[in-house]
Amino acid sequence: MKRLCLLFGMLFFIAPSAWGGIMEVGASASFRRSTIDDNNYQESLSYTGSLSYYFWEMSALELSYTQGSALLSVKPVDDTKIITKSSFRLIGVDLVITFAGKNSTLQPYVKLGGAHIEKKIVREPEGLAATEIESPAGIVPSAGLGFKLRLSNTFSIKVGVDAWTSPLNEDDPTVDYAGRAGISWMF
Repeated sequence: MKRLCLLFGMLFFIAPSAWGGIMEVGASASFRRSTIDDNNYQESLSYTGSLSYYFWEMSALELSYTQGSALLSVKPVDDTKIITKSSFRLIGVDLVITFAGKNSTLQPYVKLGGAHIEKKIVREPEGLAATEIESPAGIVPSAGLGFKLRLSNTFSIKVGVDAWTSPLNEDDPTVDYAGRAGISWMF
C-alpha cells in the first residue's frame, strides 16, 4: 500500500499529462470532549489531508492521510481509575465518482478504495504500569459518500462519511467510520 501511495504521488509530479486535469487539496479537523466529572471523560482529535487528481469530467483518484488520537478516563464508584489512550494513522487511495458536473453548486460523490491502517491502544490503570493492547497494521477496504458545496470556481465545503473495516486480526471485523467536514481548493 505504501508503494502504491508513493507511485500515485510520483505520477502527479512526473507525468506530463497529469497536469491536464484538475488538482484538489482538502483538509479537515475534528475535536470532541465529553465530560461527566473529573474522573470520567473522553477526548478525541483527528486531522485529515487529501490530494485528488480529477480526470474525465468529475472522476478522481484521491490520496488521503488521517491521524487521530483519543483518551478515555473511567472511574467506577469505589474502583480504580483506568485511562485508555489510542492513536491511529490511515493512508488511503480511493476512486471518487461525482454525480454532478464540475460547475454544479451541489456535487454528491461516492468513493471506493483501500487504506493502510495502524492503531495503538494503551491502558493505564491508576497506580499500575501501562500495557499496550496488540492491534496489527495492514491494508483494509474503504468506502465513503458525501457532497461538496461549491462556493466559487475553486473553493468548496466538503462533507462526508468514510468507512473502513477493523480490527485486522479477526474473522468477523467491525466497520469503523468517521464523519468529516472540511474545505477543498481546486487548481
